[in-house]
Amino acid sequence: MFNYKTCKKEGCTAYVCLDSDYCYRHSADKEGLLTKMDTIFEKSDKKISDLCFTHGEFQDKDVTGASIISCDMSWCVFRNVDFSQMTMNSSFFGFCIFQNCTFKDVDIRYSLFSGSKFINCDFSGSLLIHNNFSGIDAWKCDFSSSDLYFTTFCSSQLRDVSFEDTNLKKTDFRNTVQRRLNFKYSNYGAELYSIDIL
Repeated sequence: MFNYKTCKKEGCTAYVCLDSDYCYRHSADKEGLLTKMDTIFEKSDKKISDLCFTHGEFQDKDVTGASIISCDMSWCVFRNVDFSQMTMNSSFFGFCIFQNCTFKDVDIRYSLFSGSKFINCDFSGSLLIHNNFSGIDAWKCDFSSSDLYFTTFCSSQLRDVSFEDTNLKKTDFRNTVQRRLNFKYSNYGAELYSIDIL
């Protein structure tokens, strides 16, 4: 699991970033930390584990086929990042912003994305099992032909989102705000009661 050591900056409770003594926000060498992250993303085996890097910004990256295990990358911004064919397990991506990102054919399990914003992202053809998408704000996203078994979207805002031909068994949509959603051909084993459809 990632390092639980906290930032040396007085009053900061964020975890340290990579091998630094400070979190990303309080580091004197943000560029150096981003360069190290680029090196990690570009590793030939793309195996990323036990890593903590919060509040960073990443743009135009290709991490296709990466393996992300037990990492904390909460509060980050990802723009035009290709996560296709990635595997992820037991990781934290809470309160992030994902814009124009591709997650096609990914296998993500037991991970947290709660409170994040997804703008124009593609999760089609993916395994998304036992994940937490509670409280997300999703716009123009595609979860078609995916397996969302036991994944929760509780208290989320979902607009122009497609769940076409998707396994929704045990998927929880309670207290979501839904606008222009597509559930065509999907099974309705989801927790679809108590939904606010606007």
